[in-house]
Amino acid sequence: MTFPTLLPSGALHPDLVNNAAFVKYTGTDAAEQSAGTVARGTRVHGMDDSPKKIVPKGRTDVIDLSDRFTRHRGTEPDGKKVIYNRPSGGLIVETINPAITTAEDANRSAAAGGPTHGFFYRSTDFLLDAAKEYAALGEDEVFYHRNIADVNFVRDALDFFTDGNYSQSDVNAVQEQITGVVRELARQLKNGEDPDLNRLQSKLTIGGADVTVSQLMEMQKVGKEMSNAFSDISSGSLNAQNIQSFANMGIAKAVGTQYGSSRGEIGKLFSRAIDRMYEKSVAQIQRADDWGRAANHSGYTSCTQNAVKTELSISELFSKMDSSSMANLAKSFTDTLSQARALVQQHCNQYGLLTSHVGLASATDSLMKQFQTWMDKL
Repeated sequence: MTFPTLLPSGALHPDLVNNAAFVKYTGTDAAEQSAGTVARGTRVHGMDDSPKKIVPKGRTDVIDLSDRFTRHRGTEPDGKKVIYNRPSGGLIVETINPAITTAEDANRSAAAGGPTHGFFYRSTDFLLDAAKEYAALGEDEVFYHRNIADVNFVRDALDFFTDGNYSQSDVNAVQEQITGVVRELARQLKNGEDPDLNRLQSKLTIGGADVTVSQLMEMQKVGKEMSNAFSDISSGSLNAQNIQSFANMGIAKAVGTQYGSSRGEIGKLFSRAIDRMYEKSVAQIQRADDWGRAANHSGYTSCTQNAVKTELSISELFSKMDSSSMANLAKSFTDTLSQARALVQQHCNQYGLLTSHVGLASATDSLMKQFQTWMDKL
């Protein structure tokens, strides 16, 4: 097996991130190392307790764990007991979910196939900072706004909404419009008013669609919440958590379509971007499933494979709900929930499992509450 490497940037090589046989380990203090090392990135449960490579403090390394899938570990590195709801055994594979705290983190994850984007993490604080500078200018001074935060915000906004189909001239044009936004915000300050982005009339042109800064900020927030629904998904064990997670993936996609439909051309671009993130999440699960089948590990049983198939089917059902109106979406959810329950029942019947054992009732209750939370955002 060819051993993947870290990219020069320090990010995981895409082949590694998208291959469930690998775990990225982060260096810890010696005291922590005695208890085990925290695994981040793509994780595969089912490892044995054989000695792991200890990574010196301050370094990052990658370990091939493909030969260590024999039995469960009894505890996590922090010493807490792990309770597995896995009625039939099998290998559980989790999608990548790096610790994203910055736009750069998100963009690296997205480049490796992660369902996120740096746009969600860009701040607009630079607008107020620039407005304060402009408001303080003398009569013989001219203001022309440019800084690195401006460029990064513009580039990520264009990239998210256009799927990377933008040019430098597009960046320049939006930066010109940003200057107009700053000047309008400065007028509020000069008039002794509290700065309020929601009152700005200046618009930016993103992917051919006009949008205000406040609208962009709202879409940042909603988009980030939706990307969270597509991330950190584990598959291969049909339990309450997985049933809810996969259903929530599909719900988020359908809600994204409904959300965008009432927000003009920029809303259509937003919905398409959410669709792309959903497809990335599904692709991650499918790659992990393909790897499990190809590796032919004893833990990747027929029950586990069917669980993954059922989980993906549940997600697809909810993603195709009727989002043409709020009323239709609500009705479609009720019908789809019944279909999803039938899929779980079918899996349980095939492998002699009780629906109570896989947590169908609790998953159903949680999904109804989660759907209402999504509807409240519309």
